Amino acid sequence: MKHQARGFTLAELVIVIVIAAILAAIAIPQFNQPAIDAAWFHEQARSTVRYAQRTAVAQRRCVFVQVAPPDMRLFYGDGGCAITGTAVADLASGQPVAIAAPAGMAFGAAPGQFSFNGLGRPSAAATVTVGSRTITVTAETGYVQ
Repeated sequence: MKHQARGFTLAELVIVIVIAAILAAIAIPQFNQPAIDAAWFHEQARSTVRYAQRTAVAQRRCVFVQVAPPDMRLFYGDGGCAITGTAVADLASGQPVAIAAPAGMAFGAAPGQFSFNGLGRPSAAATVTVGSRTITVTAETGYVQ
């Protein structure tokens, strides 16, 4: 009577490991996607505020940052630094500068609208909240952090 060995062959084990690796590569990134979206949108919002300040300095005119969840938009101001409703256009695409928060993300600002004058100084100190992170615009210097 021959005794048959119990267990798996090497080929079966390799196939199971390959299938497990493929499933892990697909499933694990999905667990971190909300955190990745939050970090990405925070950086995009901060870059948009800095873009508004740099555009104001480069063009020597007021540029408004308007935060109305779930969007952030940039508008030009007139000679008296009153919002005109004319959207700031992106240099690369020519489209109005506007970003939208990912679905389900808390997004807001205090005040909801602020501007940078031609020297890059903000109309007031401002705080933009993106999820659990904040973007702060310092009142005197206009430093965006």
